[in-house]
Amino acid sequence: MTKYSSKFNSEWSTKSARRVHHPDYNNELTQFLPRTIVLKKPPGAQLGFNIRGGKASQLGIFISKVVPDSDAHRAGLQEGDQVLSVNDVDFQDIEHSRAVEILKTAREILMRVRFFPYNYQRQKERTVH
Repeated sequence: MTKYSSKFNSEWSTKSARRVHHPDYNNELTQFLPRTIVLKKPPGAQLGFNIRGGKASQLGIFISKVVPDSDAHRAGLQEGDQVLSVNDVDFQDIEHSRAVEILKTAREILMRVRFFPYNYQRQKERTVH
């Protein structure tokens, strides 16, 4: 081990220890893993959430609002979730209007989502939908 690698390891170890013990530090990554949301929608009922984005944004479809105390809220849907698929239809490169049509006409909705705040923020800045 050279004196430089020893110094690097020492500095890295110190910075890592500071980060781990910082009150805002959180290494819980499970919130970013894909998860399944199941919703049943009676005829004429609202979904309890809004979407934004689509193919034109090149970033996907995102949940932009969840109505408090709605079935979507109770199922764990949250603002910033990227919709990966709905009822086995890929939502990662879909037109906004097609996504809305699929969501509005379905009675049972099986959604694969993942919390992706970075791309959601980028998508909001583009203000496509």
